[in-house]
Amino acid sequence: MFSIDHKQEIMKILGESGCYFLSILFLAERITGKKIEPIGMFILCNEKKLVENDGTVLDAGKVMSTMTGFNFEAKKTEAVYPIQPGEYEVLIFSTEKYTHFVAGDGKGNVACDPLGHSNTVATGKINGKRVFYRL
Repeated sequence: MFSIDHKQEIMKILGESGCYFLSILFLAERITGKKIEPIGMFILCNEKKLVENDGTVLDAGKVMSTMTGFNFEAKKTEAVYPIQPGEYEVLIFSTEKYTHFVAGDGKGNVACDPLGHSNTVATGKINGKRVFYRL
C-alpha cells in the first residue's frame, strides 16, 4: 500500500511502467475538463485494487470510472476497430521487444504519448486498442 510519502517511488513506477494508467488519466482529464493529480489518483486506484504496485492496470473501466466519476467499461479491440461516438481509445503499440500504451484521438492517431516521443511508437505498429465507453 502506498501513501503520499511514497511520491518518488510512485513517480518511478509511473515513468517505467505506468503508460496505460497515464493514458487513461489523459483521457479522463479530457472527459472531465479537469486536471487530475496523478500521484494521488494512483494511490486511490492502488487502494481500490484497480492498479498493481508495479503500475499494471487491473480493471481499466473502473480506473476510468474512478478518475471521471462516470460509470465506464473498457473492451479490448483490434487495431482497425472504428471508434464510435462517445467512445475513447488507448492505442497499443508494439515492437519485437516492447509494448507501449498511448492515448488515441479517436481516429487511430496518437493524442498523448506519456513518454513524449517513444521509440515503440516511432518504430512499432498498433496491434490493438482498449476502448472506453460509458454505461
